[in-house]
Amino acid sequence: MKRTTISVSEAAKKELLREMAKLQLKWGKKVDFEDVIINLVVRNRRRPELLEEACKPVEGVHPDLVIKSLVEERKMDVEREERKAR
Repeated sequence: MKRTTISVSEAAKKELLREMAKLQLKWGKKVDFEDVIINLVVRNRRRPELLEEACKPVEGVHPDLVIKSLVEERKMDVEREERKAR
């Protein structure tokens, strides 16, 4: 599956992390941002403005820094999953 990068504000990231924690407790497994976003899309199909607000570009944030941060965070996720699998 091809991946892409989105940029969110710190406030939106905090809300996504809160939702992530709720889903992890509810589902009993680790979830990622994609799981959270898909869940929000499905749950809030009648309120698309919520997803648009969470995914709009953030002024003053350079895309290269965002990509670097996401790549680093994803690497840590993969390493953590590999350690758990051992």
